[in-house]
Amino acid sequence: MRTAIFTMLASMTAAAMLTVSAANASVYKFDYQASGANLGASGEFTVDAGGEVTWIKGTISGQVDATISEMVANPNFPGAAFSPDSAFIYDNLFQGGTQPLDGDGLLFTSKTGAGGYWNLWGNSATNYSLYESAQGGGYPVMTSGSFSAVTAPEPSTWVMLALGFASLGYAAARRGPRPAVGAFARDMSPWDDR
Repeated sequence: MRTAIFTMLASMTAAAMLTVSAANASVYKFDYQASGANLGASGEFTVDAGGEVTWIKGTISGQVDATISEMVANPNFPGAAFSPDSAFIYDNLFQGGTQPLDGDGLLFTSKTGAGGYWNLWGNSATNYSLYESAQGGGYPVMTSGSFSAVTAPEPSTWVMLALGFASLGYAAARRGPRPAVGAFARDMSPWDDR
């Protein structure tokens, strides 16, 4: 039993160390809600140490139902670039603070929709836009609304939490069985004639 617990704790610690050493990126949960339009987008994206959004997943729902499939890499980061269809200028820069995305914003694709690209950018701290381009030209989706991004717990946080619970379980198992509350109360009764 002790060997199994020790092996489990050692493997969880090793996993935590590997996760921490690879943790040069932060994961953010995001939410976009269009004003006056039935459209929202939510999911997660990863920001590397240089502030570049390198990965995204999520859904777009309402007026359009689509699954966000991938980020479009920016060959000019931290400078801006044109989308492959030349419909958008983007930089994939996450700057944090009160306006996490700048005026160029993020460029990504979806598995469904008009077949073009999606661009999500910040006009100001309280006003964001989400547009979609179509393969033949034009913008079938053009919305403005609100955007929020909050950090998601890193995997190492979950590993450390699991290690804490495992340690508590191990300590409780080492203490051995305790008498039932009822038996203890009977033994300590003031009316006991012993």
